[in-house]
Amino acid sequence: MNKLGLVFLVISGFLFQDISAQSFVGDQSVTQQVLQELNKERSLLSQNLEYRIKEIDSKISNLDESIKNTNSSAEKVDKLLERVRYLEERQEELDKNTISVYKYNYSSAVLNLASMEREIKPLNLFNASREFYATLDQVSNPMHYNGYKEWFGEFKKFVEEEKKGDARLSAVSHILNVTGDLAKGTPFTGMFAGTLFDGIGSFINSLGWGDKKLKKQSTEMLKLTTTVAQFTHDKDLIETEWESINKNLDELKELQVKAMEENFVRLLDLDLKEFKRNFTNETDAKKRTQYILDISKIAENKIVKEKAKNPENWKQDYHDQMVAVQNLKIRFGTITFRILENLKKYEGLIEKYKDDEYLKPKIAKLKSKLDLVRNSFESTFNPQEYIKASNEMYVVE
Repeated sequence: MNKLGLVFLVISGFLFQDISAQSFVGDQSVTQQVLQELNKERSLLSQNLEYRIKEIDSKISNLDESIKNTNSSAEKVDKLLERVRYLEERQEELDKNTISVYKYNYSSAVLNLASMEREIKPLNLFNASREFYATLDQVSNPMHYNGYKEWFGEFKKFVEEEKKGDARLSAVSHILNVTGDLAKGTPFTGMFAGTLFDGIGSFINSLGWGDKKLKKQSTEMLKLTTTVAQFTHDKDLIETEWESINKNLDELKELQVKAMEENFVRLLDLDLKEFKRNFTNETDAKKRTQYILDISKIAENKIVKEKAKNPENWKQDYHDQMVAVQNLKIRFGTITFRILENLKKYEGLIEKYKDDEYLKPKIAKLKSKLDLVRNSFESTFNPQEYIKASNEMYVVE
């Protein structure tokens, strides 16, 4: 553990200068593949360091034994001096390791920060994929059910004819005029639904024996309207969570932009427009790989220069940025977890209404669309693995 008391967990490391970009082209993301290579090389360096320390410790132990057994003062002095040299050599190895750990950890932080630029983008687009939500809206609007639109025309005609003598029907007429075309998505819930129920009830009560067919149809449509209103209410409880998720995602994006400014612009002296062109918007995996390899080397060199320039306090700035990036990654993973959990709530909604006589056909379609959305999301984001990897971003010093 260093003076700051920060314990870094194992994942990042060092990359050979001559690694070709071609070796990283595959199914996994560019950043994941690069980090795997970083980790492999770091493990090798760690093993070499461990071997070197053991070798030095063995020599020191042998010297200690020799010093204890010798009677010659001159020989003891020589061996003590030799022991000091080994201790200094050992400390040099440990100091080299401290620098290498920061080089590799900061390189990992920069690469993870870079990858977030591409990870957040598809997550923002995720909510814009509307097949599932379009089907959800259809379930929530009775105008999309067979016969409802034609029947609603009869009901609306009744409202307009009778509104002058009935305050409730006058209110129904007013709210229908305010909401406009109901087929375009006015939610059948809340005050609107309550007013509509009253109006439909009045319509049914006004129908005599000669309107048996219309009365029966109207009763069925009232049941449908009531069921849809309750479904919409239950759906809206889930939708409320999306507002919070979107807000948190926007906040995360702001923090990520700030971190990009701090690391890529201030510390690494890189042009963000160039970064977006060469990584965020680059479609060629080979070119993206080579670009982040170059960035990794810039980050490593920056650590070396900072250590030489400010040997006493060179760690603090980089330590702060590494912690900030790790927190961003964990926060991002938490948001993806919340998205997955909220998607699961739709399963409960579907289960509740899957056997309803009015909603059943559309609920079946909704289930298939939800499965597509979940499968697509889970194939792109694994929240638990993402959070786990975020907690294991760095090498222990």
